[in-house]
Amino acid sequence: MRFNPIISSRPGIILSVCLASATLLLGPAPAYSEDYRLGAQDKIRIKVFEWRASRDTVFEWTALNDVFIVSSSGSLSLPLAGEVDAAGRTTAELASAISESLVRNMGLGRKPDTAVEVVQYRPFYILGQVTQSGEFAYRPGLNVMQALGIAGGIRVREERMDRYEREIIQGQGEAKLIGLNKINLLARKARLEAELAQAKAIDFPTQLAAFRDDGEVALLMRQEESIFKARKEGIETQMLALSNLRDFLEKEVSSLGAQLVFLDKQVELVQKELGSVSSLVERGLAAAPRELSLERALAQVQSERLAAETSLLRSRQEISRTEIQIIELKDTRRNEVTNALRDTQIELDALDRRAETTARLIFESELAAPRLMARRASMEQAEPLYTIYRPAPDGTVSEIAATMASPVLPGDTVKVEIPMPPEYLKAIGSLPDAPETAISPTSMAVGSADIAGSNSTAR
Repeated sequence: MRFNPIISSRPGIILSVCLASATLLLGPAPAYSEDYRLGAQDKIRIKVFEWRASRDTVFEWTALNDVFIVSSSGSLSLPLAGEVDAAGRTTAELASAISESLVRNMGLGRKPDTAVEVVQYRPFYILGQVTQSGEFAYRPGLNVMQALGIAGGIRVREERMDRYEREIIQGQGEAKLIGLNKINLLARKARLEAELAQAKAIDFPTQLAAFRDDGEVALLMRQEESIFKARKEGIETQMLALSNLRDFLEKEVSSLGAQLVFLDKQVELVQKELGSVSSLVERGLAAAPRELSLERALAQVQSERLAAETSLLRSRQEISRTEIQIIELKDTRRNEVTNALRDTQIELDALDRRAETTARLIFESELAAPRLMARRASMEQAEPLYTIYRPAPDGTVSEIAATMASPVLPGDTVKVEIPMPPEYLKAIGSLPDAPETAISPTSMAVGSADIAGSNSTAR
C-alpha cells in the first residue's frame, strides 16, 4: 500500500480542504443517492483518507481509491478491507462498513474517512409496445416518460401503411411484368402454330391483335413475324437444295439408263461381228489377230456397261438418301416446333397461376389497408398501461402500477401494454373476407389495360 502524505501545521484546516477536494473530485451527489440502495452491477468509486496526527499529515489509501463493481452476489471484494456486503445498503452505509472493516482488519485506532459515490447505476429494462425494447443505462431522476423516450416511444404501428403501399406497388409491377411475359408467350405460341401448320403468315389471337397500337405489343409481334419469316425461308432453302439434288440425281439416272441401252447395243454389235470373224478364222478365211481385237473391244464395252450400271445404282441410292433427308428435315422441324409449342404452353399455364397469385396478393394488401387504419385509430385512442417490476434485496419482485410520471429506479423493468378495445374487434369482424375468385387469372393476361382492370376489380 502506498501513502501520499500531505504535511501542514494546521491539521484541521488541511483535513477540511482535503475532504472538500474529495467532494469536488467525486462530483455532486446525484438524485436519489441518499436513499438509493445499491445492487448488483452498480459501479461505485471509493475514496479513503486518514488523518495521522503524529505526523500532522493526511494519508490517501490509494489501494482502495478506485472504481469497483458490485458483484452478482451483492458484495465488494476490496483490498485490505476484504469482502464487504454492498447490496441493499446506501452509499453512506457502505462507506461506514468499509471503514469498520479497515479498523478491524488493519488494527487502526480510529475509522478512516471514507466516501462512496455511484458512478454508474445498474441498467433498467423496458419491454412491450415500444420501438426498441431491451436494456438501457440508468439516469438519475428517470421517470416512465423519459424511459419511453430512451426506448424510442410507444410502438402503435406494428404494421405500417407504407408496407401495404409498397406491396401494392410491387404487386402491380409484378402484374405488368407477367402481362408482358404473357404477350411474348402468346405471340410465340401463334408463331409456332403457324410453323406447325406450314401457314404463309402468323394468325395472332384477338387478345394480341387488339393491342397492335401498343408499342411494346407491336414490337413483340413484329419480332415474331421476323423469326417466322427467317425460319420459313431457312427451311424452304434447305428443302429446295435437297429437291434440286434429287432432280439432278434423277436426271443422272435417266442419262445412265440411256447410256446402258447404247452400251447394250454396242455389245450386241461387237458380239455379232466377233461371231462372223470367228467363223471365218475357223475356215482359214480371216486372220486370228482380227478375232483377238474384237474380243478386246467386246471386253472393254462390257466393262463400260458395268461401270455405267454401277453409277446408275449409286445414283439411285443417292436419290433414296436425299428423299430420306427431306423426310428427316420435315420430321425434325415438326418435332422441334411441337416441343417448343408444348414448353410454351407449360410456361403460359405457370404464368396464369402466377398471375392469379399476384392478383390475390394485391387484393389482400388493398383489403388489409382499411383494417390497419381501423386498428391504428383504435390503438391511438387507447391509453397505454405501464407496469414497473422492481426487485427487492431479498430476491422478490414487486409489481407496481405506474403512470408517465412514476420514477424508475436502477434494475427496474418497465412493461408497456396497449389494450385492444372491443370496438377494434368489432370493426375488424365487420370487414368482408377476400372472395374465392377476386381476380381471374386471364384478367392480368396482357397489357397495362388488363392490369388496371384487375386492380379496379380488386378494389
